[in-house]
Amino acid sequence: MRATVRSTIRRWVPDQPGAWVMATAPALAGLVAGTEYGRPTIAAFWLLACWILCYCVQFSVARWLKSGLARRYRGPALVYCAALAAVGVPFVVLHPGVLAWAPAFAALAVASFVAAWKRRERSLWSNGVAVVASSLMPSLTFAYGTLGAGTGRGTNVMASIPQPTVVGLALFLYFVVTQFGSVLFVKTMIRERGNRAYLAASWIWHAAFVAWSVIASGPGRGLGLDSPLASHAGPWLVIVAALLLARAVVLPLLARFRAIRPLVTGAVEGVSSIVAFAGSLGLTLGAL
Repeated sequence: MRATVRSTIRRWVPDQPGAWVMATAPALAGLVAGTEYGRPTIAAFWLLACWILCYCVQFSVARWLKSGLARRYRGPALVYCAALAAVGVPFVVLHPGVLAWAPAFAALAVASFVAAWKRRERSLWSNGVAVVASSLMPSLTFAYGTLGAGTGRGTNVMASIPQPTVVGLALFLYFVVTQFGSVLFVKTMIRERGNRAYLAASWIWHAAFVAWSVIASGPGRGLGLDSPLASHAGPWLVIVAALLLARAVVLPLLARFRAIRPLVTGAVEGVSSIVAFAGSLGLTLGAL
């Protein structure tokens, strides 16, 4: 009976805490930044709910495709699609400008589904697609979090196209760097454990982040290295980058001498995700 219940839950609920964090943390960071700049808006929270349902749709449809359209996975896929339509269509009716961003997200969704169909959803390029998709969301949640700030809240504002912002671009860059680093780190601990190429890529990626954060937070501002992320960098960015590098180096080295269970890796990455999320708040709130 318990096994049946667990199997049913796994068909309906994404069972990877790390994936939940990677999917929702960027959108939540944009929402927090937007409400700090303006004030809490229904649109921002509504969009976050739509994005969570988008993740559930992606999870369920990808599993259905991977299974070869097995009947047992069809129900969750259809139900989540219906739920997304029920919540998302009214949002689009009130905020049609969001459709300007639809082609980018649609292309990423198609790439994700192709990966699932080919059973390559764990590949590096598929993980990269997921990272880009989640990292784009802060631009939207920030835009709708600032909806009407200083301009009133009329229909024209609600219908306008969410424009790229410095804060949105900074969060995009930040989460692409930190989340893809997480992808590399987890692979060195589980699926690609012992693979020297992946280990080298992970160390180089994280070391480059540390070096860039040091330069961007100091004299590098005048060396042509300015960017939306660099313009808001501070000592805290160096601390975050250093902590992420430390876990990417220490744990794979420890794994050479003793077995480290995936549960431990997941716990460490959970803490790292919290650190990275806190860093994103420092990035945005300090810039407003």
